[in-house]
Amino acid sequence: MGLKCSAKFPNGTNQPLYGIDHLNSVVAPGHAPVPANAVVNVNNVQALTGFTSQQFADAASAAVGAAPGSFSYDPFGNLTIGSRAFPVSGIPITVDAAFKTPYTNGFYAGLQRQLSSSAVIQLDYYHKSIDNILGVRDTNLAFEARIPGHAGETVPPGSPLTFGYGPWLHGTYDAVSLGFTKRMSKSFTLDTNYTWTHETDNALNSNFVSDLQTNFGAAFAATTGPTDSFVGMTTLVTDPVTGQTNASGPFAASNGNPVPKAGIFYNGPNLDKGPSDLALNHTFLLYSLVQFPWKVDFSGIFRAQSGFHYSAGFAVNPPDVDGDGNFNGVDFLQGRNHFVAPAFVNFDMRIAKRINFGERVRFHAYLEFFNLLNRANPAAVNGLPPTGTNPTAPKFAQVLQVLPGREGQVGVRIEF
Repeated sequence: MGLKCSAKFPNGTNQPLYGIDHLNSVVAPGHAPVPANAVVNVNNVQALTGFTSQQFADAASAAVGAAPGSFSYDPFGNLTIGSRAFPVSGIPITVDAAFKTPYTNGFYAGLQRQLSSSAVIQLDYYHKSIDNILGVRDTNLAFEARIPGHAGETVPPGSPLTFGYGPWLHGTYDAVSLGFTKRMSKSFTLDTNYTWTHETDNALNSNFVSDLQTNFGAAFAATTGPTDSFVGMTTLVTDPVTGQTNASGPFAASNGNPVPKAGIFYNGPNLDKGPSDLALNHTFLLYSLVQFPWKVDFSGIFRAQSGFHYSAGFAVNPPDVDGDGNFNGVDFLQGRNHFVAPAFVNFDMRIAKRINFGERVRFHAYLEFFNLLNRANPAAVNGLPPTGTNPTAPKFAQVLQVLPGREGQVGVRIEF
């Protein structure tokens, strides 16, 4: 019918639509055609076509007028278009048998004291235990994989590396908040609050949006998963280079990977345990509103808080840690989120004027400033130490990007 597929091939062209059995005649010379409606995959392709899996993929590409390599096999062994349809490291294909729903246990206590008819002071304490945080890790990675010469070993030996989705992670949250509030009286209101927060977890790359909900899919979560995926009882191993063993205690292997003591339960994700990505140690907030004569209001919000946490990375040759071939670059020797960016300080101001025209029409004029102090608040910090090979490279902890500076705007509103 001359119809073409709406999806483009890797070369950017739209190929014609073919029937379901179009590739049945793509067989080795003298071999019988593939039976109608047969499902061809990497396991039976040679028996059905006489070609090796790669030969059939290249012949299938030629059969539809595409360049060799247009067809490949996905992690399940099925024929697919393009070599990048799936991450090269595979996808998670298992869900933990002891899968649990994430939940949070919380405790709150507060004290409030009225100082006057319009002023109160309040002290609050919050505690939360965040259990069964979901993530993806290598579930069948052998403990020996961290030793030189054993990278990629799995249990049972020779089985493909399997990513598992399950409740591997945990966090705790504690906060103390002290606040003072003065309600509007004598044309003045004030609200100020200081919060101290201590939150730790072992969820590397925390985010409010799960990678499993984006177009990257669950496989992407594995590449940003725990630095150390191994969970279970450790075994006795020997470094073939140094001869060291973990019989009496932990040691660092010759490839830089940490090796815990033999015969203990080891929870690898705890290597990432540190301050949360989503909590700041100190936050101070002040809001005030003053009503002047002639219907002029002046208001402002002042905010000062600790800088965000960030981790140091390895300048060169980051260790694999658990031997699964995935590198996230976090210097676990320093500790995750061990460093803190410069503080964030911001002041926003607003001046408003109201004019009444009779009883039904009101005119409002506004003058607003954001970041009135024009402070260069950091948005990104360099976490890589210098290598000495590039004198112009940014230094460790150097601010790479800042948030917008002072901005102002004027606005009007008419009510009638």
